[in-house]
Amino acid sequence: MSLKDQPVFRTVRAPDSYPRTTSAAVRYVPILKEGVVIGYLWAATTDDAARYVPRGQAGDAAFDAAVAWTQRLRWAKANGMTPLRALRHWAGEAEDARAGRVPVGMPFELASLEALVELAAAG
Repeated sequence: MSLKDQPVFRTVRAPDSYPRTTSAAVRYVPILKEGVVIGYLWAATTDDAARYVPRGQAGDAAFDAAVAWTQRLRWAKANGMTPLRALRHWAGEAEDARAGRVPVGMPFELASLEALVELAAAG
């Protein structure tokens, strides 16, 4: 192998996670860090999908939080939580330095994941 050869990586094992897309309506909660909305945690209303969507205008903190929320959602899946239960699980807990926090309150609902992605992109 020479230095010009590109290594080929193969995922041997990755933790289970919820599907990342849905065609169903979504319930979502804002993720706050130092009082600023940095993204949204969502769960599908009728299937097993859930994910975090960073808010583009929130900068690096929003994208950094994605790593923490991926880990948290994998933990929730491994512990048998439904996506909607996972959405409520962290509500009211202290702010995490990386993930931020979920405020107490009922989740909001939108007709589609695309609508939430647009909301996050709009600022």
